[in-house]
Amino acid sequence: MNRSTTSLAAPPLIFAPAPGVTVPLLTDAQKAFLGRPRAERVAAMADVDARAALAAAGSWPRPVRLEWAPAPSWEGLHARYAVEVRRLPDGTPVFFAETAETAVEVFNLEIARDYEWTVRPTVLGRSAAPAAAAFRTEDRAPRLLRVPGVPNVRDFGGRVGLGGRRVRQGLVFRSAGLNENAAEGFFAREEILARAADPAALLAQEKALLAEAERASALRRAGTAVWLPAPGDLREWTLYRPGEAAFAAGGEAALAAAEAAGTVPASFLGAPGRRVAADAAGRIELPGETMADNRGPAVFLLAFDADRDGFAKVGCGADWFWTLRCNGEVVADHADPDGNHRYPPSADNRVFPVPVRAGRNLLAAVVRAGGSGFVWCCAPRPDAPADKVLAAKAENCERRARYIFHVVSGRTAGASRISGENRALWLETFGVRTDLDLRSEAECWGMEESPLGRSVRWIQVSFAAYQGLQEDWGRAAFARVFPLFLDPASYPLDFHCIGGADRTGSLAFVLGALLGVDEEELWRDWEATAFWDANPDFAHAQRFSRLVASFDAFPGATIRERVESYVRSCGFTDADLETLRALLLD
Repeated sequence: MNRSTTSLAAPPLIFAPAPGVTVPLLTDAQKAFLGRPRAERVAAMADVDARAALAAAGSWPRPVRLEWAPAPSWEGLHARYAVEVRRLPDGTPVFFAETAETAVEVFNLEIARDYEWTVRPTVLGRSAAPAAAAFRTEDRAPRLLRVPGVPNVRDFGGRVGLGGRRVRQGLVFRSAGLNENAAEGFFAREEILARAADPAALLAQEKALLAEAERASALRRAGTAVWLPAPGDLREWTLYRPGEAAFAAGGEAALAAAEAAGTVPASFLGAPGRRVAADAAGRIELPGETMADNRGPAVFLLAFDADRDGFAKVGCGADWFWTLRCNGEVVADHADPDGNHRYPPSADNRVFPVPVRAGRNLLAAVVRAGGSGFVWCCAPRPDAPADKVLAAKAENCERRARYIFHVVSGRTAGASRISGENRALWLETFGVRTDLDLRSEAECWGMEESPLGRSVRWIQVSFAAYQGLQEDWGRAAFARVFPLFLDPASYPLDFHCIGGADRTGSLAFVLGALLGVDEEELWRDWEATAFWDANPDFAHAQRFSRLVASFDAFPGATIRERVESYVRSCGFTDADLETLRALLLD
């Protein structure tokens, strides 16, 4: 072929997508899950194998693959191609690449949008005739986003809201944290002993716990433990709320006195007792009393009788820090920094052997609130396998022994998840101006600005999740956050906690409901986190279902009306709701 006379008039041949084709932005697996009836999605979220399959589907969108072939007359020639994608009808450029290949993959397009794409070849150093085509993206939410290094990212927009108006895309994003949580450092064992006023006491405490663990293990090996019937139904407790100072000064002595007497006193450290009943699952919740109140622990006492010595199998859990004692002996202790470490809290979190003696016995639980408030769960579990119950006791003792030497030496700020590629996405492609961080002060320790830099306004508000939105501190947090969404200067905005699941999902639910998004779509938005998080504990029971139910106390025939009533009760007006809709609905 005479290269000098090669014609460059013929444009490249475009193969895919064919002109006018609607292209999907979700994978087949993602669409299959989101297209299932609600009951099937709920069941899949709680199933270990189904969750593994959902996570394998991934939380990145399906790319749009653009393919073309060179004109036949260019065979054997070196060609390069400049590929540009523009959003219609405004012609905004959204993608550009130069390549020697004959295909590119484009991520992060908006849903239900028309796009035009152009291929401009260069052959033998000369520009050739371009080719162009158009396609439309599928009208299927959510708009998942590919942001390497930051998980669980999606556009809040794209769904249809009030009056058939679509929630605007490109204004509000939701994601996991833009950096890791702050990390704690710990003293070495030798340094703790060197600093201790009484190192021998620490070593003796460790030795006693390890001996207790060995006794539980020995019973497990020998199979000689005497198991008793359940100690009543464990549903009628007496609750006391002494202040923090009173409990710190005399809590141990007051517990010891009650345990020695084997009776439930009328008052505890001056705090009167009140009867509280667990539900059928053994769960007690204290509405309106949360960690943020900082009013000390909740102390629960319950007396029961037994006809002989032995062990009873009792299931326990709490939100979030707790200790259970029986007759002065610690059954289990989860008051360390990790707390209950299982979510949602339930009486099935762990089953322990409770040492029971003939005659009167006294159970005592000391619970400190977690993110959703004070929750204590306790119920008999007589059918639990004996070896697992004793193993749980041994593990808890060993854990407590380790935590004697688990002393924080300091903290370091969390490592950034922002790098060159994703920084450009956040700042240039998405244009984020506001980083709304819903994490606690402890999680954000050491932070002074957004990981995206000083050009982005960083606002940190410790936010509530699920039914915690109804607590006083949860309502106060919402009242601090909501005005950001009423200010045009906030946009584009990204809001997140650490995983983009619980706190982020709760705020997204409220905002979506206010914009009139269909309730089924609100469910799907929360469920989309399953494409990233394979843990079946992240399921509807105790989480999303409780979020939806928490608005039942407010007037309204629909979830939108009930959420509107909630927002008004937080101090906002109908004019504020209209401002939000004017900003975020097309």
